[in-house]
Amino acid sequence: MKEEESFSRLFLGFVKFTGFLPGLLLFKPKIYYVNKKAQSRKLPRPCIFMSNHKSLMDFALYLIAFPFASIRFLMAEVLYNKGKFFSKFLYWLGGIRVDRDAYNFDFVDKSVDCLSSGQVVGIFPEGRLPIQGKMSPFRPSTVVIALKANVPIIPVYTDGNYGITKRAHITIGEPINLTDYLAEKDVPVDKISREEISRLNDILKDKILELKAFSEEKNGKK
Repeated sequence: MKEEESFSRLFLGFVKFTGFLPGLLLFKPKIYYVNKKAQSRKLPRPCIFMSNHKSLMDFALYLIAFPFASIRFLMAEVLYNKGKFFSKFLYWLGGIRVDRDAYNFDFVDKSVDCLSSGQVVGIFPEGRLPIQGKMSPFRPSTVVIALKANVPIIPVYTDGNYGITKRAHITIGEPINLTDYLAEKDVPVDKISREEISRLNDILKDKILELKAFSEEKNGKK
């Protein structure tokens, strides 16, 4: 695990260094904080980096916007199926493969292991891109991983405003400790009901929607 993490961090650092200026020109990221005293672009370790999903370019945006963070993103199997070289590239970046339709939950244990070793795991809870511009339902994996690893979640929203003539806006929310929202504090994680996990999942989606509203207010949108 340590050798894998070290290589991923070195390779990720190389990608960030070589892509920083082109990415800066493409995204021109503007960062907003809901509470500047509780937030920064220096992510705590370990933590879950949770974001809405606007585009395949979200990942590239966050490489530029959080230059000092080594984030290991959950990545769908469709990306790994784009060829052996690209699959290897994602592996070198530290990607954690998720086979969405295979009912294989190895990625949960892999994520927990990464967090247990002090890393940052990035999750797009929607699991896919928006349909007709609407946010997709959140999958419960974020809740399960956060509770199993007992780590904070850093909620982040991007408006997906990408392009040479555009500017991407990122809003960082306050850390979320899901244990604070549990109805029963002493229940083991594997005994938590589906209803409770669903309720916590709705809380996470509401947090992202709050960041969306905050971002739109900052940018004069309704």
